[in-house]
Amino acid sequence: MSLKEILAQASSEKWAVPHFNFSNLEILKAVVEAARETKSPVLVGTSEGERNFVGLPEAVSMVKAFRESSGLPIFLNADHTKSVEAAKQAMDAGYDSVHIDLSALSFEENVRGTTEVVKYARDKSSEISAEGELGYLRGESKIEKKKIEIRPEDYTDPEEAADFVKKTGVDRLAIAVGNVHGITLDEPKLDVERIKKIRAVVSPEVALVLHAGSGIPDEDIKTAISAGISNIHISTELRAEFREELEKSLHKKGEAEYAPYKILEPVVEAIKQKAVEKIELFSSANRM
Repeated sequence: MSLKEILAQASSEKWAVPHFNFSNLEILKAVVEAARETKSPVLVGTSEGERNFVGLPEAVSMVKAFRESSGLPIFLNADHTKSVEAAKQAMDAGYDSVHIDLSALSFEENVRGTTEVVKYARDKSSEISAEGELGYLRGESKIEKKKIEIRPEDYTDPEEAADFVKKTGVDRLAIAVGNVHGITLDEPKLDVERIKKIRAVVSPEVALVLHAGSGIPDEDIKTAISAGISNIHISTELRAEFREELEKSLHKKGEAEYAPYKILEPVVEAIKQKAVEKIELFSSANRM
């Protein structure tokens, strides 16, 4: 099944395809093991920073190897790509999906750049999924010991969303509905009514994406899926799990252990369990 077909199934059946970011082999391995154990489709993604660290062809090769060995629908996404040129580079390298994030620009500039990326994707392959973003997400993918203030203009406007989708032809639309990157003090509450309004006016063929899913209460996630979200991104919780479990493992193993795979084994297991938890929350288990 193509990513578009899986997202359409998720939308009609009211579940969400999980998207997990990775920046090393261990996190990717953990996510794949979670998908294999739960029989879930999965999107794995690299931000521009993560791509610069891992490498474009290296990320493509790793995901291809895991896809072939697991037999699962695992798709690689170029997450939060901030320029048209960077989006084209990811597609040229073999990414299955690209998220062009020009949300900091004006509506007109966002439409123009996103349309160019969508056209490039269509010309390259009908299998490439293109995602645009409308509305502004604040914060960073880390644990913040402060409250992030969301401004009224940050939220995605439903009518603008419908216009944006028609003009750009995107397959997926990332929206701002109270979500913020990272885990913050006093996590903002999702505007579920806004999700419903956007879903009502945007073409049913276009999947609605909730970025910054880390830290959002489980009940809010379930409500968002019921309202029309069919793809949810998780990054910060996996990063936090990696660091915490690595520190524990180093302390437990002691100074005598130098084999990386022995130190990292419990780290991979902990991240896998966190991914399984999210997969079950999104109800994407046993869909394949």
